[in-house]
Amino acid sequence: MYERAFDLDWDSLSAEEALRRMYALGISTELGHTYDDERTRILRIANTAYQRSVLDLAYNEGRNAIRDHRAEYESDEAAWENLIEAKGIDVDPSVGDIDVDETPNELPGAVERASMLDLDVDDLERLKLPKFLRRED
Repeated sequence: MYERAFDLDWDSLSAEEALRRMYALGISTELGHTYDDERTRILRIANTAYQRSVLDLAYNEGRNAIRDHRAEYESDEAAWENLIEAKGIDVDPSVGDIDVDETPNELPGAVERASMLDLDVDDLERLKLPKFLRRED
């Protein structure tokens, strides 16, 4: 199912396309069609652990979606089509350029970059010991 909806011969992906593919891979895995190489390739385009965790979150979301709704459909094919269409995933295998730093507009605030990680150099000074607690040799 996955290989009919998505092109397996890609060189680069946008961050949004990577999320869509990971969601679809999660659904496909639960339906018994595993694509471990494809999943590994998509995870490798992420530059940070944070980006990889967001991709894993999309994969797990796909797996959970099919577990929760599989009984509602007569066949695996119907479940695949309805869950993919419900998320608004266009199964056209067009591939865009990769930009993993771009945050898709659909991401909820809970999975965006934490503001506490965006500290300036002066902000880092606040994390050091106060002057009166430091030993002076």
